[in-house]
Amino acid sequence: MADKILSVFIDESGDFGDYNPIAPYYLVSMVLHNQDIDIHGSITVMNTHMSNLGYKEHAIHTGPLIRRESV
Repeated sequence: MADKILSVFIDESGDFGDYNPIAPYYLVSMVLHNQDIDIHGSITVMNTHMSNLGYKEHAIHTGPLIRRESV
């Protein structure tokens, strides 16, 4: 039986410090990807959508969104 490889990507955003009503949330996102399944098409769709929104070649960071900062 061939080994199966599962990739796990985890990212977090927030602060464990004192409660701040401007940024009350702490988020954890996880992507689990079975390496036997090609996700290139899904990545292309996401990149095209982000480009159409004006976010060319950018990472998506949720911290400013959580803190309700300006664009």
